Amino acid sequence: MEHFIGNIKHFVLPFFLVVSLSLTIILILNRILYQYRLPYKHRIIRKSEIFLTEITLSRPDKNTLKYKIAKFKSEIPIHKSWCKDMLIEDMIRMKSNLKGRTAKNILIIYKELNLNHYSASLIRDFRKYKKYKGIYHFQSLGYRPGISILKQYMLHPDKIIQSNANIAYLALSKGDWQAVDKLPVKASIITTIKVMDVLHTENIPIPPDIDLWIVSKNKAILKLAVMTMVYYNYRNKAAEIIKLLHHKHLGLKTDVIMAIRELYLDEAEQEMLELFYGETFKIKLEMLKTLAVIGSEKTIYFLKTEIFKQEVKDLKLQMVSSLNDLDPVGLDALGAQEADTQKMINHIRKLQL
Repeated sequence: MEHFIGNIKHFVLPFFLVVSLSLTIILILNRILYQYRLPYKHRIIRKSEIFLTEITLSRPDKNTLKYKIAKFKSEIPIHKSWCKDMLIEDMIRMKSNLKGRTAKNILIIYKELNLNHYSASLIRDFRKYKKYKGIYHFQSLGYRPGISILKQYMLHPDKIIQSNANIAYLALSKGDWQAVDKLPVKASIITTIKVMDVLHTENIPIPPDIDLWIVSKNKAILKLAVMTMVYYNYRNKAAEIIKLLHHKHLGLKTDVIMAIRELYLDEAEQEMLELFYGETFKIKLEMLKTLAVIGSEKTIYFLKTEIFKQEVKDLKLQMVSSLNDLDPVGLDALGAQEADTQKMINHIRKLQL
């Protein structure tokens, strides 16, 4: 035992001490080196901003543009990854505020600096975060030749990579909706939002298969179908939308109720009134908001009957608000009968001023 303890004192402890000191020195040197290089990086960043701004404002012809790009390339450490990342981020930021020929100049710079090959190498990298970054580059810069690479990842086993590749493909193809069919079955709300963002930014025409989406078994596709129909003000499948009020998924049901409100599907009124009592608190609130828009005499009668019975304050307040939209005179009569209802009426109308 004493021999073992002696070995620890003479060999193990000095070894760990040397390792600790070495790591400390390395960290300190890295920090010093980082601080030393920081002004240089800032100069390159500033040079990049000036160059891109100049190209944007001056709008040179093709030959002049290529000359300026070549000159700029010789003045920066383009072989460094940090420099490439910085340039691409600057281009993405500028392109988001540009249109027409000026925006095309950004793509010319991207290709002339061989940054498209860098983005492609990121997509092919085995590390996931690198793939995400490369896909993001292609989509954000609108690099359409990148479609051929993205196609290879549209059925990737990793669901996030698969989803990102499909959304980027949808954006770059300007509406090839086969990408939607390849979305993961358990696509998240974030994926759906990303698809809707593509619709807004790329001005993509209404998908030809939208009538098939609304009868899909995939909740993600159903959710996308409902949101897309609202975006395009598409009312041709009103019956199918209303049928989804019976769906078990609460998130989808909420979207359906909101879609009925946005599309003004007044034929859903009776169905909603019948389903109201069996729904959760949040669904009831959404239904009341929608009934305030599509409701008729049926809803007015329902609200006048329920307001005095309702014990949940938030639901009663929403009922009062909905009836105020549909029949303010009738609501005044109810307020005269009950002080609590009158307080809610005063509160709602004060907010509307």
